[in-house]
Amino acid sequence: MRIPRLPRWFAGLLLALALPAAIAATPAPPQDFELPPVDEVFVLSAQATSRDRIEVRWKIAEGYYLYRHRTAVSADAGFGSASLSLPKGKAYRDEFFGDVETYRTALTGVLTGTAGDVASTTLTVKYQGCADAGICYPPQTRTLKVALPTAASGDDGGLGFAKKGGLFGIGKADAGV
Repeated sequence: MRIPRLPRWFAGLLLALALPAAIAATPAPPQDFELPPVDEVFVLSAQATSRDRIEVRWKIAEGYYLYRHRTAVSADAGFGSASLSLPKGKAYRDEFFGDVETYRTALTGVLTGTAGDVASTTLTVKYQGCADAGICYPPQTRTLKVALPTAASGDDGGLGFAKKGGLFGIGKADAGV
């Protein structure tokens, strides 16, 4: 016995009728859910811990997460050869991006580079995050100016103070200076 094939228009009609049911089955965020301002959910800061290292930090509110693949930091020419290192994130299966890594609670990325003769550098920070309720913020771009520690003047042997003399800085150990 042969089963007749459905005409294409009839198959399209069945699909159109099933679509509203599929949409209704997708959980929606609560009616009263309102996204807080992005800068309150993902609090961004940066600090140079040395002339060749800047830590970029996000404090992430509970119920929200950042995407690793949507996070990037670049520096201006004053901080050359900048490279960002991020820790491994938590594996997550995202309905739009597929298999990704995410961060919750906090994220610290380390930007390494070479500081020229500049007192500060400007960072361009890009990121995107979402709420557990299923709503995402659009991609964000922020600019941060970061003061760099001053370059050490003189030879301090790595101890944080310059040689000025003999024992306890008394005497003429640096007579030529």
